Amino acid sequence: MKDPLCPACGGRNVGRVGTVQYYCWDCFIEFSLSPRGIRMFRVEADGELSRMDQVGPEEVMS
Repeated sequence: MKDPLCPACGGRNVGRVGTVQYYCWDCFIEFSLSPRGIRMFRVEADGELSRMDQVGPEEVMS
């Protein structure tokens, strides 16, 4: 599977950090893909993840 576009900024500078987890180097968010949608997390200065809004499957960018 080709790496997806970032759901937050639409950028292509995305790397895989887990089986279904990705990191966007353009806007510095981590996101995961599932059949229920996309979960997005902001990476805080201390490395902790803060959950952002969830995107439904109909809004997934390909």
